[in-house]
Amino acid sequence: MATNTQTLDRTTAVNSGGNSLVPASGNMLATIRNVTQQPSFQRAFPTLIAVLAIAICLIVFAIMQKPERTTLYASLPEAEKSRIVDALTNAGVDVTLDPTTGEVMVPAADYHSSRIQLAALGLPQSVPDGYDTLGNIPMGTSRSVETMRLKQAQEVELARSITEISAVRSARVHLALPEKSVFVREQMPPTASVFLQLDRGRAMDENQVAAIINLVAASVPSLAKDNVTVVDQSGRLLSKAPDDPSSILTDNQLQYRMRLENIYRSRIESLVTPIVGPGNATARVNIDFDFTRREVTEESVDPEGNALRSEQSTLDVTSKSAAIGIPGALSNTAPTEAELITDGSQAAGMSDKNGVQSESSSQVRNYEVSRKVQTTQQPTNTIVRINAALLVRDQKVKDPETGEMVVRPVDASVLADIENLVASAIGLQADRGDVLTVKSQPFIEELEGIEVDWYEAEWVEGLAKQVGMILMLAVVSLGVIRPLLNRLLVPAGGEMVARGGLSDEDAAALESVEVNAGETLEDIKAKLKPKKANISMEMLDTANTYDDKVAIIRMIVSDEAGRVSNVFKQMMKKEMDVLG
Repeated sequence: MATNTQTLDRTTAVNSGGNSLVPASGNMLATIRNVTQQPSFQRAFPTLIAVLAIAICLIVFAIMQKPERTTLYASLPEAEKSRIVDALTNAGVDVTLDPTTGEVMVPAADYHSSRIQLAALGLPQSVPDGYDTLGNIPMGTSRSVETMRLKQAQEVELARSITEISAVRSARVHLALPEKSVFVREQMPPTASVFLQLDRGRAMDENQVAAIINLVAASVPSLAKDNVTVVDQSGRLLSKAPDDPSSILTDNQLQYRMRLENIYRSRIESLVTPIVGPGNATARVNIDFDFTRREVTEESVDPEGNALRSEQSTLDVTSKSAAIGIPGALSNTAPTEAELITDGSQAAGMSDKNGVQSESSSQVRNYEVSRKVQTTQQPTNTIVRINAALLVRDQKVKDPETGEMVVRPVDASVLADIENLVASAIGLQADRGDVLTVKSQPFIEELEGIEVDWYEAEWVEGLAKQVGMILMLAVVSLGVIRPLLNRLLVPAGGEMVARGGLSDEDAAALESVEVNAGETLEDIKAKLKPKKANISMEMLDTANTYDDKVAIIRMIVSDEAGRVSNVFKQMMKKEMDVLG
């Protein structure tokens, strides 16, 4: 025993001396190896591993419970944040606000889908402030640049005001402001154009367009309302003159058609409801109109009816005058050429005994034929064709054989009577091409939803995460924490110490001690004592670690204190003899 103790002391001294000889700048790997071989580090190493494993599990659990978040939009006004939060909450997105900056935060996995959903809803609607750019104008800026900056700020502010309208998603305003001239004839009026991007499925009515036109016209000096043009994203011209007959007629035509179709539909349903019951019939009517404006001018003439319109009479008389004046060549005129008279009578226009040479007479009469000019203007809302459809619910009747209620189509005779009644009620004309369709079909009483498989439900995914986390904690607890606790609760010395210094065979024999009937507690202790005291010195050679050897020595001292004291006495006596 003394030899073994001295050997341990010498080994410790050599190790201490070896460590002291290692320089400070020695191999780092050797230093780490020496540190890891220390008993204190080996005892604390399982605890460090357990703490590290628990920390990793907690981090993983926190990551799984709280997904990574990112900022959806930055620098938004509070009103826009409120709209975005409400829209995403209704869409089922886990949206939160940053407690420090107040920015809208969404999970990283929902970032792109959230932006797409907000874009479909026209959010965000904020437009940059136009007047903020005026503070950035540097000194020495030219007048033209300053004028353009002012015009741009005014355009942005008008766009912001127009965007506040519910149906408008975004707006752009372009102002054409000509330079002022001292000559009145050269002054040009300002004009403006507004481009609107409307929400999906929305349309601007006349009042909203008129409001935009008045807003822009009142914001720019000398800008007339007729010089403001409004266009939407489809290229349709929304701004028209208030007195434009084409636009007024178009709106009135649409309203007239819808109103007349509703009247016809209500007539059909009110007529059929007493027959089939309330809620068992639905009707739709489509009416085609001809809104073409025609004006016909007709002129008719009556050949029998005439009247004297004007009359003109003319009479010419020529007579032979006696010769007067100075005789000469002019007065000695040869007589006219005589006309041949065959019938022996005197020709008209010849001179008679009274001296008349010729006479003529003419008369012109103008008669007016009776005629009539008529202008006819055809109506502009002529019905061209009527297409009507009536759907009747199948009737529930009692089956005489089974006694249960079954659904059967309406009889053909009843449908024929209904068709005749409806045709008379709405005034169908076969020669005009009107069509009426009457059908009987079963109605769906309950709407069928989309069926989702159980493994695609949200609670299944959450349950899987929770079960995975529980399994992970169980593995850590059973694989790391439990061995650590067993090591801490069992005394140092390993399995041999746990067995009380007994070998495997002795431990098995100790566990299988037979207790006979009538034996007392003292007899049982007598059986156990020889087996438990079977601790030999050879066990020090079989021990692998320093802790095991120390534990075995302690057990030997506790069991055979007398022998150990005698060994120490002999060792001390030898030392005293050597010193003496």
